[in-house]
Amino acid sequence: MKIIITLIFGFAYLFSSQAFISSEELKDKLGAKNLVILDTTKEEVYKQGHIPGAIRVEASKLRHKVGKHQLINSPKEIEAYFQCLGINNDSEVVIYGHNIDKDLLKASYVALALKTHGLKNISILNGGYPDWVSKFEFDELVSTEKTVCNQGDFKASFNPNVLINKDYVLSKIGKVSMIEARPSEFFYGKKQSSGVKRLGHIPKAKSSYWRDKFDSEYNVKKDKDLNAIYIDDNKLNANKEVIVYCTGGLEASMNWYLLTQHLNFKDVKIYDASMREWGNLDDTPLEI
Repeated sequence: MKIIITLIFGFAYLFSSQAFISSEELKDKLGAKNLVILDTTKEEVYKQGHIPGAIRVEASKLRHKVGKHQLINSPKEIEAYFQCLGINNDSEVVIYGHNIDKDLLKASYVALALKTHGLKNISILNGGYPDWVSKFEFDELVSTEKTVCNQGDFKASFNPNVLINKDYVLSKIGKVSMIEARPSEFFYGKKQSSGVKRLGHIPKAKSSYWRDKFDSEYNVKKDKDLNAIYIDDNKLNANKEVIVYCTGGLEASMNWYLLTQHLNFKDVKIYDASMREWGNLDDTPLEI
């Protein structure tokens, strides 16, 4: 049965979109009319060097604060911001960071925002900017010039079936598979997460640290390794509903991205407020 599931899973992947693009593949696309490259890093790092034509995207502009947690902005606000970045509905968007954890998580959150608002063609650069530099620095394919983009005409079409709230999570405990993207010491209550009052995790959830899906150079691991984590260890089923959560949304967005865009899971929902909401309430169930 395990072999059959793996074969079905791999077959489905052949028909999924290209969630991770190589530096060589991106180089071949440079100059394409519909290509938009987004850099998730800080302004000062972006100025030091970036891929030619890349536009700096601020993931913080996609969210707003609600109490101690954050939530994604309204479709109109998302639409307006992506238009400012020169994005159209037929754009091919490639997102990358400079190989620090936060940059990569911002990339997956930007992808989440784009995907849930209707954009279809999205990839993350495998290995990020350091991989690009290691291959093309001497080809003069590194820029320090700020990219000026034209206004895009992106029109948001929001999918309401991905982002979920506390009440939905409460109703699914013990009924739906849930995975948490924080490091295991936070999951098991050995350490306290930043901005989270209480210790522990949502009952029946499994620990699935997002960083374990990448190697030391921030390249996504092979499918067999991802399958071993998600299917064998976390007991997930690609055809059944899965809920992902973390500290405050960013870490969970990477599990969401890997499952839906790379591994073709059919129904993955993200609890955007995550533990910054759940763990700061006195009446939500937690276990250690």
